Amino acid sequence: MSHVSSAIRWYIVLAVTYLGFAMLLPANKAAVHNYHLSSAGYHSLLLAILLPYIGIWFAAFYGAAKLHDYAELIKETPEGLGFTLIAKGFQWLAWGLPVPALISLWLNSIANAHPGFLPSALIISNYINVVVALVAFHLVGQGTRDLTTLTKSRLSTTEARTILLVFLTLGVAFCFFIFRHLNLHSLGSTSNPYYLPAWVLIPTLIIPYLYAWFTGLLAAYEIILYGRHVSGVFYRQALSLLASGMTSVIASLIFVQYVRSVAPRAGHLSLNTTLLFINITFIFMAIGFVLMSFAASKLKRIEEV
Repeated sequence: MSHVSSAIRWYIVLAVTYLGFAMLLPANKAAVHNYHLSSAGYHSLLLAILLPYIGIWFAAFYGAAKLHDYAELIKETPEGLGFTLIAKGFQWLAWGLPVPALISLWLNSIANAHPGFLPSALIISNYINVVVALVAFHLVGQGTRDLTTLTKSRLSTTEARTILLVFLTLGVAFCFFIFRHLNLHSLGSTSNPYYLPAWVLIPTLIIPYLYAWFTGLLAAYEIILYGRHVSGVFYRQALSLLASGMTSVIASLIFVQYVRSVAPRAGHLSLNTTLLFINITFIFMAIGFVLMSFAASKLKRIEEV
């Protein structure tokens, strides 16, 4: 069974499970009250919001599987290890869309029945997302580093400074938005939307996210750098398409994680500008995965000639 067939089967299982839970679990009391909805109205609205996400999951699973197929084809070549690590990283990113969402849905349903569980639900959801980001971007970063080592590609001083400037801007703004929710006069206070004291939040969520994002930004540029230094016009064109797709996916995921972190979750459905920004970003993410699947198919055809 090919990786694509397996990915589609798992996608169907996760999508059906998620939709089933979303439609069968009791309506969230806070959302029903805030938007003056009936139980049927709540579930109809939830379905309308979730269906586009589930479509994006398909693009993610398909794109990651196509990349894995290509990595499997060239596993005995010098580039094999690098592409295998990248494919594994994007598989983590693909699975990191439905699985945390499914767990979060289940945890929030418990919190809906038992409000005292809400802090635990939000804390667990936050840590699941940061673990996915760390593992996925680390694998992708290791893979792109292996590829640039093969071609002896190095960042120029200007390129390195640009990446550092982007990261510093991202990091400083991130810390500003996080700290405005914290009581900095008492580092041990959990009276904040993250339900964690600052001395725990900083080393276990803020720093890991910043590390993951820097690794992701660097990986996105390294695959572009690698594509510039390979021989063959068609191969270079396919790699350029792959680099564009990977960059779109990584940048979109960073933005989604960024927004969800600086706009703390309430544990229930919220129709606001945050949801709008996230939905728009998911569209770019889906486009990135589609570009990756096209690029992987082209690369595979080139290798099979």
